[in-house]
Amino acid sequence: MQNKRESKRQGIVRSYLDFLDRSVFFKKPISCFFAVLSILIPLAFLFLMLQFKDLIFENTEILIACILKLAVLSLAGFFGTMIWVHRRINRDEGTKFYANLRRFIKTLGEWAGTLFAIKVFGFVTIIVFLLKDEYAQFLSMFPIPEIPFPVPLPGISFAVAIYGLICGIIIILATNVFLFFLDLLVWLIGSVWKLFARIVLYYYRCIVKLHKTIELNTSVWIGLVWLFSAAVVIAGLILCFRLAGENFGVYLIGIIPMALGLGLMAFLVIKRKDDKA
Repeated sequence: MQNKRESKRQGIVRSYLDFLDRSVFFKKPISCFFAVLSILIPLAFLFLMLQFKDLIFENTEILIACILKLAVLSLAGFFGTMIWVHRRINRDEGTKFYANLRRFIKTLGEWAGTLFAIKVFGFVTIIVFLLKDEYAQFLSMFPIPEIPFPVPLPGISFAVAIYGLICGIIIILATNVFLFFLDLLVWLIGSVWKLFARIVLYYYRCIVKLHKTIELNTSVWIGLVWLFSAAVVIAGLILCFRLAGENFGVYLIGIIPMALGLGLMAFLVIKRKDDKA
């Protein structure tokens, strides 16, 4: 009996862990957030309608306009949700960071452009055909120079609705243009990095080959180092002979190379004794 209870508990835990691993909400929370936000937009407007229901039901035209606006927002919310579902939620780009980032930016631009075009076109069309007088009366209450809004309210015409469609398309096109230059920048950075890696690898191989050459010809290199040390000592002696009688600062020009040569010879002698030991 106890074993059955333990296996049942383990089964519940495994089911919960499988849900966390497979649930798209935990894999792509940002995409799910925008998909849910698209649904909440018409719900928020419906909540606003319920708050001002007394004012809305007094005027038939305002009631019809609000219902049509709710329908427009529902359509925009549906398209917004489907964009995220088909572009991101049902699509798997793997674990590559740039592929996921690129798809997210593309989806965000398509979502913003689509919602902007639908809402502006739908709202302006409703205002033009149903609430034009109410909108003009609202503007007369707030003269343009004294409007307390950050952007002046424009006069409504059907051309504004067309401009809304055009701006939505421009948002989508601007996103694609941005991604084109982003791809170019990423390709350029990748190419520079590959070139840098090749240069570093080339010099590393050169150092390895040089080290192998020195190891294979140790006696030759030691002889060359002895000759170099002797040449430095001789050069130092000549400079000391020629600079004899000068002040000590100038005389150091001959002493320093001679000391360096003798020190290098001493190092070779000590290293040879260590190798024999």
